Amino acid sequence: MDEIWFHLSNQFEALQIQSTLVAHQGQEWASVCLKQTRELFYKLFNNNLNRHHLKDVLQHVPVWIERIWKHLQYQYYSAHFNIIGLYSQVKDVLDDEDNSFLVARREFAFCLAGLIVGIVIGYYAGITWGQMSNHVYSIKAIVCHHYIGIKGVDLTDDAEMPMIQKSNEILVQVKAASLNIVDTKICYGYSKIYRRLLNSGKSRGLPVTLGRDCTGIVISIGQRVINFDIGDEVLIAVPSWAPGTMAEYIVVPETQAVKRPKIFSFEACASLPYSGCLAWDALVNRSVIEEGNAKGKRVLICSGSTPVGLILTQLVKLWGGYVVTVCRPNAIPRLQALGADWVISLDGTDIEEKLRPSKKFDAIFYTGGERINERVLRKWLIPYGSYVSTVPEQLTSDSLGFIFGSIFAGCVRIKLLVQYIFGFNMHQWKEGAKINMTYVQALCDLIDADQLQIVVDKVYRPQNIIQALDHILDADAIGSTVIRFQ
Repeated sequence: MDEIWFHLSNQFEALQIQSTLVAHQGQEWASVCLKQTRELFYKLFNNNLNRHHLKDVLQHVPVWIERIWKHLQYQYYSAHFNIIGLYSQVKDVLDDEDNSFLVARREFAFCLAGLIVGIVIGYYAGITWGQMSNHVYSIKAIVCHHYIGIKGVDLTDDAEMPMIQKSNEILVQVKAASLNIVDTKICYGYSKIYRRLLNSGKSRGLPVTLGRDCTGIVISIGQRVINFDIGDEVLIAVPSWAPGTMAEYIVVPETQAVKRPKIFSFEACASLPYSGCLAWDALVNRSVIEEGNAKGKRVLICSGSTPVGLILTQLVKLWGGYVVTVCRPNAIPRLQALGADWVISLDGTDIEEKLRPSKKFDAIFYTGGERINERVLRKWLIPYGSYVSTVPEQLTSDSLGFIFGSIFAGCVRIKLLVQYIFGFNMHQWKEGAKINMTYVQALCDLIDADQLQIVVDKVYRPQNIIQALDHILDADAIGSTVIRFQ
């Protein structure tokens, strides 16, 4: 214990010596400056000085500054703090013995007070200007402040106005944005590790802007944007780790947008991009069904009343397949109107019992809603058939500790570097690979051809975001939940 106290005592004594040295140096600098300033004032204001002498003095100012600097360097390690000496230097400037330079104390006080007031006014003017500037460029956005579920979500009116940073980006005024199940997962921290690794600046952490898709109007474009002009109406979709779309303005690469179909409103179109991408990817890339050809295929869609389920039902029917959907009783008329061949009602009875008279299926899709045992569903799948879930599952990366999280982060950064070298799109991570605007364009073409319908259940204002989040978790919801911004 004595050794510890001795060591701490030595450390404290060394700190005192260093502090004293700094104080000594500061006092010496101030004393030298006052002394040299006094000498200059003597030369400038001497009674015998005329204009020619003043010009000569001004020419020697650079020499004087250089001399001061050399003197400060010389005195750096040999300064001694003396408050009385410092006071004497100030007093000599204010009241010289031979009256060659005399300054009234009252005038000096006014000068000093003016200097202080000017500094204070300038400081507060700078703060006020900064606040006004931030206020002018602040926008409304729906954000998650804490990973505690939907209780951590609210509408903020001081989100930072996004600006175009890259030449391939577009600035969009958002008209409407849809809510998706993944937004409720994000409120609990879904994809937080990818968000920190794949984004930059404030987008790497909390608060997180919700929304995975939207519709809006292009109001500004980067220099290298070729597919859009100012005034174009667009659809946008982004992956779960990217900055969200539920804000008055957003900036995205032009590759994340397509021109919207005019046959539907902004609110209806807002629900298409993200859910449409998930549905198209599930059919074409993850099942035995080929694009545009589902003839002879039997397909079971569980929770067919979800946004993804409604699009899947229509696409399979359009491509010639046989569709069986499972949904709540209130959604049966809607699914029948969209072409489902057989609609099974989830009314509390055993789903396995209701499927017993049915043949097996080539593909089964689970899209969320009421939970159904996957093991039971797979019993009705033919050999080599496809079982596809479009529900976001918990990412392993979100539960890694410090050590394994660091290893994972290193692997991701290496892969990002490789992608950058070979020019790959960095958005191809997890469900980011499913967000392909080629899919959205194909769906828009079907809408323009009157072959695809969009179902919107409810439209909310931004201030009612909690009610909207509760609604998409409601098993009785049919179709999309949309937030109208403009």
